[in-house]
Amino acid sequence: MSILKALLISILLSIIHIAIYLGIDQLIKESIPNNYVIHYIGLIPIITTIIGYLTIFKIFRISFDWENMNNKIGTINLKIVFYLLILTIGLELFDRPFFDFSKIVDFLNGIVNEPYVQSKKPNISLIYTGLYYIILAPIFEELLFRKYMYTKLSKKYSENLSIITSSILFSLIHLPSYRNLIPTLIFGIICCIIYKKTKNISYTIILHILANLSWFIFENYGEIYYKWIFGLKYNLIYWTVFGIGITLILFGMKKITTANNVYSS
Repeated sequence: MSILKALLISILLSIIHIAIYLGIDQLIKESIPNNYVIHYIGLIPIITTIIGYLTIFKIFRISFDWENMNNKIGTINLKIVFYLLILTIGLELFDRPFFDFSKIVDFLNGIVNEPYVQSKKPNISLIYTGLYYIILAPIFEELLFRKYMYTKLSKKYSENLSIITSSILFSLIHLPSYRNLIPTLIFGIICCIIYKKTKNISYTIILHILANLSWFIFENYGEIYYKWIFGLKYNLIYWTVFGIGITLILFGMKKITTANNVYSS
């Protein structure tokens, strides 16, 4: 695979997502009764994700060795899963300044930000959000950007270029959330390295699930944590937490990539 083809796949995926969203929006949005709007909002990302990725797989004739992948699920090493959990905690702590970037800039300019307030969401909305972020997104994104794209690129380019290219494209599909660009870029690089070392896509899917689950829990039930972070006012403790995140990431990656039995998984 060439870098141009990888770029084309990513652009086309985004176009398909937008087209499906706009198409559904034009067709049914105005005719939806008010009590069904919450279902419409929750189902849109699920529908666009399923149709979008399956369309890309069909157009570019992307297929996977499902039997081999199922066999590797049975060989998952729980020790590695434990280190993936440590990685998840590290990523959560590391990502915080990137999501707080505008608030940090405001703080440095003497602008007072409003205290964090967590909005309560209906249970059905949480179910839709959880299905999308915790199940669908991790599986589809890992299959396309790690299992397929990174693997194909590495057959033509150097490992570093293949990792960077697939990770950048993975990051760009998360636009327009600009605050998420660097975290997703770094996450993509980490996933490529783990997949390279383990040859088992199950591990990156698990990491992706854990990372998104962490976001989901804090986004919906982490008011105390966010108020504590906000109250630090970006002081030494705030940046120490950031440093702890980096330490946990490096520790987790070292353990995963150097474990004696990692290659047998």
